[in-house]
Amino acid sequence: MLSSPTLASNLIGELFEQTSSQHRLLVLDMGYPSPTTVKFFNQYKCRLNFLDLINPEFLSACPTEADHSVLVDYFRAGLDIQPEVIIDICLFWDFFNYLDGTLIKAFIEALQPYVAEHTRGFGLGALNSRCQLPNSRYGLMAEDKLTQCPQTEPQRPVFPHSQRDLNSHFDYFEINKSRLMSDGRVEYLITRCNQSERAIKPIF
Repeated sequence: MLSSPTLASNLIGELFEQTSSQHRLLVLDMGYPSPTTVKFFNQYKCRLNFLDLINPEFLSACPTEADHSVLVDYFRAGLDIQPEVIIDICLFWDFFNYLDGTLIKAFIEALQPYVAEHTRGFGLGALNSRCQLPNSRYGLMAEDKLTQCPQTEPQRPVFPHSQRDLNSHFDYFEINKSRLMSDGRVEYLITRCNQSERAIKPIF
């Protein structure tokens, strides 16, 4: 059971540090169409793409035993993004917690054509396998506040990932910053990685 319908965030505001009021944002939201998210982005020139790939139909049909290239094609078809579109902000929410490492790598490769150097993402995870991940849907209320509400569907199997594991799966992305939240969850600011700095960057 969720303790509160809202959740304070220390990092999600950093998604907007490099945005310009004159630039039309393209936002990919990997969750359901939250009214609070729509209301929040009304202050920007933007296009919102909601894409709930955690839905049971999509993940249940995923050919998990297939070769990597087949998985990449499956996720790219699910993304259904037009060629030459570049995403500015990715709201991953808790999406990566429902994929194992093999599927994360395939999804990240499928997303790559639509990612630029300035693309930033936001994610949520559990600190470790002992921390329960709520079965929630999320929205963006303010630059320091999220909304959360219970999922109507049963929770899918959860794959806990350490920050080190996620960085190894992310390829061209990396966790730039992470913060422990009040209930034991972790929030992540995700950016394009600098390979020369990655080897010396401290973990968590």
